[in-house]
Amino acid sequence: MQVGSLVVIKNDKQKCLYKIFKMYTKHEETICLLYGVYYRITREELMRNLIEADEKLVIEEENKDKKYYLNIIKRSERSPKQKYVLGKILHIDGDCEYLNKCLELYEELGIYAYGKCIPENRMSEDIGKYLLEIDPDIVVITGHDLYNNKGIKELDNYVNTKNFMKVVKEIRKVKENSCVIIAGACQSNFEALIASGADFASSPKRINVHTYDPAIIAIKASTTSFTKIISSDDLYKYIENGRDAYSGLQTFGKMRLMIWK
Repeated sequence: MQVGSLVVIKNDKQKCLYKIFKMYTKHEETICLLYGVYYRITREELMRNLIEADEKLVIEEENKDKKYYLNIIKRSERSPKQKYVLGKILHIDGDCEYLNKCLELYEELGIYAYGKCIPENRMSEDIGKYLLEIDPDIVVITGHDLYNNKGIKELDNYVNTKNFMKVVKEIRKVKENSCVIIAGACQSNFEALIASGADFASSPKRINVHTYDPAIIAIKASTTSFTKIISSDDLYKYIENGRDAYSGLQTFGKMRLMIWK
């Protein structure tokens, strides 16, 4: 095994596919920093607890991801007869590969989105200049996270929830209530993110969220009229684990229809 290898954790019933991002030695044990390939999760694991992913699993997961993507595209088709201005998205992501996949999705749907890859612990420092430069209607704050199951309310038990909270608070200082904020990643503290000012957040049941899930919510916010509340029933048609993965507050969309013929 080496950096970049695709692996699974022994005895993991979900067979979640990870990529080795970094390796180091501690107490004569090799420890691997893992990033989910299709789910926004990060964790450290002893190398002896890992096995290389077989080709069959890699192909199955790749096909599943393609199906997820195509389902979003199919369900997001809009009437060509209407003229409209869609909500503008600023997508800040701690994972560059995930960011590029989401930007490809936005582009496919004809939605303007500006993306920036920034480590989670630096997001709050850098967000201000992008808010002023882009003036977004919708902001996505995501990357990787993990809950260690040692106490659901204690924020120190989450890898990046506190970092996401800091960014949300910085956004609200600049944009107040004028933009939709979608925040969090796998197993993030949903309640804390909502309390910090997010409109939508992960993860109510502390479960994994798919690469595209935060982008799906951003797309729905962008393509829902500013006179209408974003439909939760419609939203959860797209998200693999539904309300257990993401939830939020009643929120108006950001699309505006042109009024001339």
